[in-house]
Amino acid sequence: MGDLCCDNNHQFALSIPMLSSKIRDFNKKVALFVTEKVGTMGCAYLFSLLALISLPEALASEDPLEIVSWIAQTFLQLVLLPIIIVGQNLQGEISAQQAVTDSDTLIAIHEMASEIRDLGIQHQRILKDLEGTPSNLA
Repeated sequence: MGDLCCDNNHQFALSIPMLSSKIRDFNKKVALFVTEKVGTMGCAYLFSLLALISLPEALASEDPLEIVSWIAQTFLQLVLLPIIIVGQNLQGEISAQQAVTDSDTLIAIHEMASEIRDLGIQHQRILKDLEGTPSNLA
């Protein structure tokens, strides 16, 4: 009986990492989906319109605290989130383009260095051949 208990605990212990991995994969998919949908300028415009719905009420209150609260908690949070995501996406694209350009540049530099090295070797051979050849000028 003791062995059966340990086997069940062992099976349970093995299923926890597998379940944890599936939960992480699901969470990644949800996060990516939400980021792709919220991180658009269209969403920023939609959130702007949504935030503006409550603006007349905030202004009608004539309470500076409520107006500041509307700006900070409603407008900025709703509108800036998608704009920041769009900006980060643009920065990522620029970084990826820069990485390709840097890679191409490094490849070209490596090729030039190889060609210079080969020319140096050829130059050394020519000088060596000329040293061994009698001069016809004398």
